[in-house]
Amino acid sequence: MLKKILIVVLIGIGMLSLVGSYTAPTYNDVNFSLCSGYTAPTYNDVNFTLGLSDACVTDSCTYSSGDWNVDCNDNCTITSNTDLGGNNLSLSGVGTFTVEANITSFGYVFKPNGCQINILRGTGGFNK
Repeated sequence: MLKKILIVVLIGIGMLSLVGSYTAPTYNDVNFSLCSGYTAPTYNDVNFTLGLSDACVTDSCTYSSGDWNVDCNDNCTITSNTDLGGNNLSLSGVGTFTVEANITSFGYVFKPNGCQINILRGTGGFNK
């Protein structure tokens, strides 16, 4: 019986020693982006340092889907044909929006006074 108790005590001391002297591994050059729409998982008792970069910085010049909201401060030049699928093009801010390709199948175009639309002759334009 004494041997069993002694073994349990030794195992317990070994476990305490392991937990007490544990050093978490270090990972270098681990890159990840926290962009809009992403919800980070939750971890308890985890410490880390987060360095920010411009990896998530985007401009409004590229159309993906739905209404296209363009910030004229980005001074976009559209060089690829873009089909809006009946969605609207909404310009905001102050700057230029230059069209060197065809923008087709749009609903409405909303433009504030501070945004200038440039359509280069012979290169493209708006085709509803």
